[in-house]
Amino acid sequence: MDQRPLRAVCEERLGRLELPHRFGTQQLREAVAAMRGKPIILQPLDSNSAADTPCGIRVETPTVDYLFVEQGTSAAHQLHILAHEISHILCDHPGSLSLGDGAAAAIGLNPTLIQRMSGRTAYTTADEREAEYMATLIRQRVYRERLLPARRPAAADERWDAIFA
Repeated sequence: MDQRPLRAVCEERLGRLELPHRFGTQQLREAVAAMRGKPIILQPLDSNSAADTPCGIRVETPTVDYLFVEQGTSAAHQLHILAHEISHILCDHPGSLSLGDGAAAAIGLNPTLIQRMSGRTAYTTADEREAEYMATLIRQRVYRERLLPARRPAAADERWDAIFA
């Protein structure tokens, strides 16, 4: 399958964020939140509470986007989950997770506030594949930009930081 069209779309979306040469999770969240006009709040997720709970969940409400990230996995995996869930926001995916999927108990939010919800469980849908591709580009850029000269030098963190620090 030719990934060039998907890559071009994802690169364009990522470019709109105008992230600095070196950025961390805070800068990424702030850029996406500014684009959306509402904050992004990170929450730990205990996916051990139910077998069908995803390792990452995005919940959109009228006033805030919540990103739930599995707390019982490695830091590198948490960062990829975060990039994947932020990618759902960047791609404006409608969400396909239902509250009956074990997610309601895991997130503890009032179901009447939820507009859209996505969960990272598999890559069988086009939205999940696109979010995974976008997350991979984000992570590649984070590490590649540390090795190559800055295209747009700016002040930023020197590391891709921990999400629950």
